[in-house]
Amino acid sequence: MSAYYTGGSGANTVAFPIGEENSGSLTGHILAQGWTETPAERSGNTLRVVIVLAVALGLLVAFSALVVLLANDALSGLTGALP
Repeated sequence: MSAYYTGGSGANTVAFPIGEENSGSLTGHILAQGWTETPAERSGNTLRVVIVLAVALGLLVAFSALVVLLANDALSGLTGALP
């Protein structure tokens, strides 16, 4: 006997909506529970992501330029180059 045997007729089943994934796998069950996305939500989030990425890229370029200028001054000071 198995620890999971209930002795019943198998009446304990899971009902899936018609047309949904019903392969019997856990992944299929999770995917069948999916959330719907509306186009209005996606367009607002996309614009926000583009703005954040543009600001981050600008900060990265500014920081890189600062590092290059400071490194150039430091190397010029070490080598004794004329200004």
